[in-house]
Amino acid sequence: MRDHIYLLFASMFRRTVRRAFAGMLAGLPFAVLASVPGWDLATGVFAEDAVGQDDFLSVVIELDTLSVSSRSPRLSIGSRQNGVTPVLLDGQVVMHVHDASGAPVIDASFPPGLRPGIVLTGSLSHGITLSSRTDFRLVLDGLHIASSDGPALNIQSERRAFVQLNGRNQLSDSPTWTARTGPDGKPMDMKATLFSEGPLVITGNGSLDIVASTRHALASDAHIRLSGGSLSIRADKRDGIRTHNAFVMDGGTLRIDATAGKGIKVDGKEHATTPLGFIAINAGVLAITSHDKAITASWESAEDGKTPELSDDPDPRVTINGGQLSITTTGTPMASAEGSLSPEGIEAKSVLTVNGGDITVRTADDGLNAGRHVAINGGRIFVRSTANDAVDSNGTLSISGGLLVAHGAGRREGGLDCDANTFAVTGGTFIGLGGRNSRVTPSATTQNTLVLGALDAGLLVIADEAGRVAFAYELPEAVGAVVLGSPELKRDAYVILRGGSLAGQGERFHGLYVGARGHRAGTDVARFRIDSSVTHASW
Repeated sequence: MRDHIYLLFASMFRRTVRRAFAGMLAGLPFAVLASVPGWDLATGVFAEDAVGQDDFLSVVIELDTLSVSSRSPRLSIGSRQNGVTPVLLDGQVVMHVHDASGAPVIDASFPPGLRPGIVLTGSLSHGITLSSRTDFRLVLDGLHIASSDGPALNIQSERRAFVQLNGRNQLSDSPTWTARTGPDGKPMDMKATLFSEGPLVITGNGSLDIVASTRHALASDAHIRLSGGSLSIRADKRDGIRTHNAFVMDGGTLRIDATAGKGIKVDGKEHATTPLGFIAINAGVLAITSHDKAITASWESAEDGKTPELSDDPDPRVTINGGQLSITTTGTPMASAEGSLSPEGIEAKSVLTVNGGDITVRTADDGLNAGRHVAINGGRIFVRSTANDAVDSNGTLSISGGLLVAHGAGRREGGLDCDANTFAVTGGTFIGLGGRNSRVTPSATTQNTLVLGALDAGLLVIADEAGRVAFAYELPEAVGAVVLGSPELKRDAYVILRGGSLAGQGERFHGLYVGARGHRAGTDVARFRIDSSVTHASW
């Protein structure tokens, strides 16, 4: 009993220290970020994920008949005996294709330096289990699997799987998931309709539809990279995509519908040399509708008790460098004795950075959320939260570029919130509106920023005394507070106009007019002068 109490208090002390350290990090203007050998955490670039097209020895498996063939001059196909077809490399068996009561098992054991290319085509009503001792290419070419028990495609290999999509492919799981035992006698890990113990690098010009009725739709115990192809994912009870180390999107199209769970979750894990757990989106089209969080890098050091060190902790950051993102979460924020729900749009437990892209987020909870720092450096971003903050940092917040409309809820919630920490503005065109906004930090702000009070719905125009429009926005509803900034706001005298119309509207981005010229009619409600980086205008 005494030992138990000692261990309990030791664990509490360790976690208290970790929480205190995490709190100190949250107060820094820029978070301390991990450095992981071989990885670029800002873009997800990793050399081992790049692969040539012609260095795989190809085997074609026709699932309708379980026939095996190859065009490689080094491979030959042996005779099928007792439901097992061997594949030989220079006369030595390097692969077995088992017909296990209609549920094929593919076991590749190529020697180091040689990699199989496994082409799956045809239809099957049972799932496939696949393993390989080396990295391999998996080509899905008109593949249709509706599993009657468990996952459709179950990759029990820690090696890298280069998945190439050709034509249209469909995978679905079953409500029945019978437990299985691996060759080592341990329970087989099966997390998703398409599951891999190792990394998944997805390319190609084809499509893949994944339907998950019971568990996750797509999962890896390592990382997932999407560089091409079109993926459509539906998860009825769990998450659309679940992975440990990273999710990286370099291209392609990804649509996720998670009616009860999260869209994309990376939950990280401690590691002495490669503590990963991040998300990077560089290009492509991404559309997510989820009940819970849409995108989350969720690992929290304060809640982890495996090791007391911080050096082996992953950096749960999210970086968006480009692409088109459309995100909607449908759940209602809730915290009670029965459970909790935080259906945020994009969440990073450390740093959330937007460098580019066209992003639309609609949610009842925080639209963009970070544990340490939110950095808006570029991109075109619209965030609407109906019951919480549009942009919420538990640490610091900075805006240095891009176009941002952040529309939060009323009363205590708002457009731009950073918990009274440093809020720096050095560029960009933006507006934050709702019940409140955090105070902009004058000493950290170099671009002129304007703070307004409550405003009714309608056109808001800020023009200089010569009538040049410096800022224009159509408020969709009455709000309690507004903060805005633009490179067009100079050290000069200005007038605030309400109503009327714009002579030249320019581009309209979710109510924000870019390049507007001239103003007609309307009411002159206030005059002020900008003499410092942060100006409060009232009337």
